[in-house]
Amino acid sequence: MGFRMKITGGSEPIDFDERSITKVDFDSKSAMDSNARATDYSLSVKVWGKMLYKLGGEGNDPTLGLAQWSQVPSEKADCYRNAEISVISAGQVVRQFTLPNAFVMEYSEEEDDEAGVGTFYIHMKQKKDENGAIKVEGGFGGE
Repeated sequence: MGFRMKITGGSEPIDFDERSITKVDFDSKSAMDSNARATDYSLSVKVWGKMLYKLGGEGNDPTLGLAQWSQVPSEKADCYRNAEISVISAGQVVRQFTLPNAFVMEYSEEEDDEAGVGTFYIHMKQKKDENGAIKVEGGFGGE
C-alpha cells in the first residue's frame, strides 16, 4: 500500500509519490460533549513521510513547498489550498480524500545526521464553513 499527495492552489503544485509518504490519518471529529450528531465538526488529514531531497537542481523539493505553505498568513488567499490524498493498493486508487479549502494546522521536519534521512509531518484541516465540499471517494478502476 502506498500514498500520493498533491497540493494545488499556490504558485507551484506540491506533489508526493509513494516513495515519500509513510502514513496518513483522516479524522472527522465532533465535540466530545455531544449527545447527538453535531453540526459543529472538524475534518482533517495528518500525513507523515520521508524527506527525499532534490540535489543538484533536479526538480522541486516538495517538503520545501510544504514548509513555505505553513508560513503563509491567513490574510493571503493562498493559505487555503486544494489537498488531494490518494491511497494506492496493487497499482489502483482505493481511496481518495479531497480537502478543497485546506490550511496548515501544524508542520514539522526532523533531520537525523546518523540515519541520513529526514522526516516531515503535516496536519491539514478543512476550512470549517466549507466542510460540505470535502470528498471521500473509493472503488476506482485500475490505472
